[in-house]
Amino acid sequence: MSVDRRKRQLKILELISTRALHTQEELADALGAEGWEVTQSSVSRDISALRLVKVDGAYQRPPRNTPDGVHADERRIADGVLTAEPAGDAMIVLHTPPGEANRVAVAIDRLAWTDVVGTLAGDDTIFIATRGGESQRRLLKQFRQYTSRGSH
Repeated sequence: MSVDRRKRQLKILELISTRALHTQEELADALGAEGWEVTQSSVSRDISALRLVKVDGAYQRPPRNTPDGVHADERRIADGVLTAEPAGDAMIVLHTPPGEANRVAVAIDRLAWTDVVGTLAGDDTIFIATRGGESQRRLLKQFRQYTSRGSH
């Protein structure tokens, strides 16, 4: 999935969490007002990819207790990480949409992965200290699986 598509989908999630959007056209208009050039077909694909549901006629995220068995913190990571890159031999840099880094870092901390020594989050960037090169490689593989999977 392209970074632009991922950012657009995260913007959709933000929009539907802040206002009631009832139709694909309303959602496309809201995206347009935010500077996104979209077509109805791309909005339709995003709605499907995000598995949005309608509650009282308005789009919403699917319930957290989804039957796919994905842990809520893992879903937060999959929903929030845009890119994962190595930095040196034992550090990883994650990029998130603005304002999401702390939530993603908290999710990583709660999962208590043994390869993670610690996290440091800014507004849209997270630094992860790993136990070494092998830990860094395992974590990068995991984060890249999350980013390729994206939102469900």
